[in-house]
Amino acid sequence: MELLLTIAYYFFVRLIFIDYKLLPFNLFWKFVVCGLYCGAALTEILLLGQFTPYSKFAFAQAYVVQMAPEYGGMVDKVYVQANEHVKKGDPLFRMDGQEWRDRVKEYEAQLVLAKAQVATMESQVVEGKARVTQSEAQLAVNKARLGEFSQAKEKNAVSVIRIQQEEQSVKDAEAQLAVDKATLRSAEAAYNAMIDGEHAQVAEIEAKLATAKYNLEHTIIRAPSNGYVPNMQLYPGAFIRLKQPVMPFVNTEEYWVLGSFDQRGMQHVEVGDKAAIAFEMYPGEVFPAEVVSIGWATSGAQGIPSGVLPNEGVNHPSMEFAIRLKITEPNPDYPMHFGASALIAVFTKDAMDALVVLRQIEIHSESYLNYLFNPF
Repeated sequence: MELLLTIAYYFFVRLIFIDYKLLPFNLFWKFVVCGLYCGAALTEILLLGQFTPYSKFAFAQAYVVQMAPEYGGMVDKVYVQANEHVKKGDPLFRMDGQEWRDRVKEYEAQLVLAKAQVATMESQVVEGKARVTQSEAQLAVNKARLGEFSQAKEKNAVSVIRIQQEEQSVKDAEAQLAVDKATLRSAEAAYNAMIDGEHAQVAEIEAKLATAKYNLEHTIIRAPSNGYVPNMQLYPGAFIRLKQPVMPFVNTEEYWVLGSFDQRGMQHVEVGDKAAIAFEMYPGEVFPAEVVSIGWATSGAQGIPSGVLPNEGVNHPSMEFAIRLKITEPNPDYPMHFGASALIAVFTKDAMDALVVLRQIEIHSESYLNYLFNPF
């Protein structure tokens, strides 16, 4: 733009003073011509560059999600075409889910068996309690008989052998009671193995079944938001590795413009400053915008931890900072497209109205110059 203005100014001066000689090109007018040009140059360098920074290195950005399946396998079906706009939740592609369908059936069968086993364990607990009760009753009977025979022995009404038999019966009943109690404890331990109110064996199968159902449900990979796939290379029959990205998905719900600005014009820029954006693909159109964030950091200044001393090629200064802007008045007739190049002019709060007007004229002129690349 500056070159075009310089050329235009040169021909204007030539027409006035040399070709048509409307004014004498004396020392006074030479000072005027040079003074106007130097004043314009100083205004651009000292004022416009400081208070209304300008960037020709800007482009539209959006969130890009790398779509990948939950597990590896073969692609069964692709639902979308390149650049086809889809809504959040719409299917993008589907993996072959036969393995997970089989696993769901397998775990459903195991779950039925596990619940039956838990019911059996419950019956074993009930049966064990009954046996313990029966053994306790039998032990009480045997002890009572032993007591009766012991009293009869004092009167020599029973033989010693009979007493010994009853004592052995009591010992056998006590041993049987101990066995029945141990069996009951084992049955209760197996039956009372609970996790969050669910038997451990059932909970384990239910967890496996839930995982299989989850993977079966996620054999269909769906759009994470409204958007489109700009580069479609996926085709049914392709084999995909575990969590391997296979398509980029561009989010169309949120766009912003990122521009690189010379650091020498950044000292007055703040979040909330007004701006103007001109896209090369939309000649003659300038969109109002606002600064939403400033990247006060550069990659060249980042140090990397290592065991060696840094050299001059590792860290290097950068002359630019990045600014993110949002269009405040989007026009549906001129939609933003990911990667569209643009020009940006930022109007800081310290900028005088005259500087804002000059920069507005400049960016509008730059926008109209984009017609030169579109003769039709």
